[in-house]
Amino acid sequence: MSSTSIVQVINLAFIILELLILARVLLTWFPVSPWNPWARLLRRIVDPILSPFRRVLPSFGGMDFSPLLALAVIYVVNQVIDSLILTQGASVGTAILEVVRQVALGIIVVMLVVLFVRLVFSFFHADPWHPMVMMVRRFSDPMVRPFSGMVPRNAGIDGGAALAFLVFLVLFFVGRALFSALGAY
Repeated sequence: MSSTSIVQVINLAFIILELLILARVLLTWFPVSPWNPWARLLRRIVDPILSPFRRVLPSFGGMDFSPLLALAVIYVVNQVIDSLILTQGASVGTAILEVVRQVALGIIVVMLVVLFVRLVFSFFHADPWHPMVMMVRRFSDPMVRPFSGMVPRNAGIDGGAALAFLVFLVLFFVGRALFSALGAY
């Protein structure tokens, strides 16, 4: 069996695990009887995987974020295994550096998306009391706060968010160049 076939089988196993976790999350959104045999089977499979993450990450405002953390950890483990199998001569350090690159740049991209959404909301003067606007503002406030005093907020756009967006965009390209220089592609 070739290394690419092994990676495909491992990736399939991880995809099935991720789909089971997503199905477990969706199960909480719909009125499904807890005695339903499929729901019980799904809980029996997924809850032992989520329980360590629930101990690390408590629920906030009644929302359980442990599946997000579990999916992130599963992704990182999958990437490390793939890197070790595909680059048979590479060291564990190189594989871990590649995963750190993917995770770090992925986090920056998520921050860029949130900041972009905040900019769109400010440009179109979205209702500041709308739950989605409040959630985006609460999530992005720590990123915008250092820049809010530097750029005045004019009538058209949130200047602090625009400056934060530009800084994170530069950070993304600098980080990508730095990881490339270190040998992580």
